[in-house]
Amino acid sequence: MDTVTKAKAAMGGLEKAISGLPGIKGYREKEMRRDADKQVRDQLARELAERRAKITALQSELLESGGLLWLDDVERAVGRLQLLIDRIKTAARGYAGFFDLQRVKEAELDRLANFDQALFDDLPKLDEGIAALAQAVAE
Repeated sequence: MDTVTKAKAAMGGLEKAISGLPGIKGYREKEMRRDADKQVRDQLARELAERRAKITALQSELLESGGLLWLDDVERAVGRLQLLIDRIKTAARGYAGFFDLQRVKEAELDRLANFDQALFDDLPKLDEGIAALAQAVAE
């Protein structure tokens, strides 16, 4: 079940009644798509922040073990990860005002949500990299 379907299922009776009114239904569905995508992005940012914290801890271990030579490379990775986290947190929500000439279509919002959801698929690769870094620091 996708996030929009979950959001529709969670609506109360009055909210469902209001959402069924002409002109409001489409607007409400777009809002649910935006909210669902925002929740996905927030979760992704939290997951990435946890991994950044792990890398930062490894960075401290690297410094303590005398790996000053590799500290810049690890710091660059931490900086890029933080930049990604910041961009995810501050990304636009696909909003267009009611009277804007440029409309944001539901299909575009769905593609955006699918892209954001697909970023979760890369987290295991990041975990593998962190594990390899931890192994290298330990050695």
